[in-house]
Amino acid sequence: MKFGKSIVAAVCATSLLASGEAWAVDFEYSPFAQPNLAQIGVTELLHQTIDGSGFGIAVMDGEADISHFDLTGKSWSFRRYPGDYDIPDFHGTHVAGTAAASANDDGIVGVAPGARVYGYPLFDDYGWVAYDEGKKALNHIHLINALGGKVVAVNMSYGQTTPGDTFSRGELEMLDNYRNELVLVRAAGNDGIRVKREYYPGKPYQLGSLLIVGSVDSNNQISSFSNRAGNSCIAKTKTCNLNQKVRYYFIVAPGEDILSDIPGNDVDWSSGTSMAAPHVTGAAALVAQHAANKNVSLTPSQIARIIKQSATDLGAPGIDTVYGWGLLNVPAALSPIGPTSLATTKKVSSSSTKTQTTSLLGSWSFSRMGVSGTSLLSDMVVFDSFGRPFEANTNAFLDGRRNALSERGMEALGLVSQWKTADFDNGDEAVFAWRATGMDGETSSALRMVTGGTELSIGVGAPELFLSDVPSQNRAAAPQRFSQIMFSSLGEAGELFGSSVSLGMGTKLTDRLSGNVFAITETVVEENRAGLAVIDPREQDEAEADFAAIGLSYSLTEDWSVGASYAVLRERGSVAGMLSEGALSLGEEALTEFRGLNVTGALDETWSMAAFYTRATINSSGTGASLFDPARDWGGDHYGLMVDARNLVDEGSLLRFSLVKPLQITSGTLSLRVPVSREFDGTVNYVNRSAAFDGSVMPLEAGVTYLAETGYGTFGLMLDLVDTNVNGAGESGLSVGAGFSFAF
Repeated sequence: MKFGKSIVAAVCATSLLASGEAWAVDFEYSPFAQPNLAQIGVTELLHQTIDGSGFGIAVMDGEADISHFDLTGKSWSFRRYPGDYDIPDFHGTHVAGTAAASANDDGIVGVAPGARVYGYPLFDDYGWVAYDEGKKALNHIHLINALGGKVVAVNMSYGQTTPGDTFSRGELEMLDNYRNELVLVRAAGNDGIRVKREYYPGKPYQLGSLLIVGSVDSNNQISSFSNRAGNSCIAKTKTCNLNQKVRYYFIVAPGEDILSDIPGNDVDWSSGTSMAAPHVTGAAALVAQHAANKNVSLTPSQIARIIKQSATDLGAPGIDTVYGWGLLNVPAALSPIGPTSLATTKKVSSSSTKTQTTSLLGSWSFSRMGVSGTSLLSDMVVFDSFGRPFEANTNAFLDGRRNALSERGMEALGLVSQWKTADFDNGDEAVFAWRATGMDGETSSALRMVTGGTELSIGVGAPELFLSDVPSQNRAAAPQRFSQIMFSSLGEAGELFGSSVSLGMGTKLTDRLSGNVFAITETVVEENRAGLAVIDPREQDEAEADFAAIGLSYSLTEDWSVGASYAVLRERGSVAGMLSEGALSLGEEALTEFRGLNVTGALDETWSMAAFYTRATINSSGTGASLFDPARDWGGDHYGLMVDARNLVDEGSLLRFSLVKPLQITSGTLSLRVPVSREFDGTVNYVNRSAAFDGSVMPLEAGVTYLAETGYGTFGLMLDLVDTNVNGAGESGLSVGAGFSFAF
């Protein structure tokens, strides 16, 4: 092939040709012939869904051979400049093939095989002819797009003859006229030096669609011939902000030994930043089609930002002076960029980067309710910072913990560091225990006082420890038992009170009637959570809650009594113990009312029992920023039986058997609207879903507790069996706990 001096200078500025024998056989996706595709994440599987169809790319270069079997039927050549065009150009054909060669089981395959190719020869057979820096060609692309051509990117694998110079004088000002229509992809040059400063009087956003492409080898190392990003500016002055530096526009792609099409239905290898640039140009078509399939129309500047922000970081961390943003990564560009958010409004913006807070819903809670959280949220989409919808990993919105109340029992047994009992002449008693430590290391301090028929208990710290059996054979048991039952009726909502102030009081009102009060308050609870894949997580979730209960007990005989109770749980930021805010909020505030009945009595001097039943009703206030409807008259129940045997095993021992059904929502409907897609104008499509709570789902807990007094303190042992659904498909677990409290 013969070239005039001027075209040799222009082409050699960005291409190093490696001649060799060529074959016209099937090299598509070959790890040996086309490893460059795998290097940027392009595979045959990806092309089955995204191949650039519906969009076009322009190649400003030598005249591409549009009769080549990899380009025919999809390529057009527009000679906007006079000259001699008798010989198709090796360089222009090679660039066009890398960007968009068809997947036809012959030759090679391009990055965007479904994209159309528009060739604009800036060289004829003898040299450079586009002395207007390609303005006529760009104007023609403008016309094609006005007629619906959807040319999304232009590849410019040419450069100046001055080493390190990428653009000619005034070219950038001309290019910024196309910032809202085309992704401008420019080869960085093959001088092996840092790119020089470029004078540009405009604002950085006016070149937002510009990408300057360097070359890396198969090991992702910068090619020896490739120009580097450097620290120079594209601005009026030599000093500038980061977004005006060359490295802010710089990205790298494979550019060594690239196999692609050449004239005469052949293929050959070539190296240079000219070969790296069309990888990025083809990727722009893939990003545009991927967004269009999701009913999102991206601007060229947005496409350029996606390509940059999804690049694989190479070299020094961040946007460095060698690799710029890093290596082109096509799968990452087709994945969510930036924080993801759940839509709750009628429309989403493709230019908004605002993220809505989402919360975690307890999957354990949902399973106990008989509702599948993953089914309710199936097909749900989240939106990235460019407004592109992506299928949500619904498990990421659910807390994967499977807490069992048996774990709470192990914490409650604990180890009391010290306790003292003071008896007074008038029969009054005070029990003081401090630094009570649970199995998980949580602590609580408690003060209990008994005078006449009244007991007062005050605790600070973990409420489970405050409600545990502080070893003492002489303390009044009824108020403490009432507090235990009322706290257990909270179910998972009890976890809101991780560190709190607790108050319990019991007193005789008449000879037969006694009253009990229990109250607990928590200011803020914080829990670290992990595991969110298609969204932007918060490190801490916060909720506030207060609980108060009152109960009356009437003595039927000396040994038997019946009672009734009423309690209120007020939550802010949670509903039924499920942390709830943002787009998945079940309500900003929730009010749960508990109404209960109980019966207690002694069977003989050794055996006694207590049975209880509590009914809960839950209502929450709605929020316009949530997908969920507020809770409306959700109903749940909690009941159990406890049998105690004193002195059965040994003098001073207590053996307790318990069978408890934890609080479970058995009635009501969970309703929500699920975002599943969007329209081109940003309108979000929602699907309304609802599920009734299944009352047949029955969790059950069985436990055995043994406390034994010794000369040095009290020894305790607990065995706890939990089944999340005894009716089938439930998870079960067995826990064993032990503790010792020292007496001084």
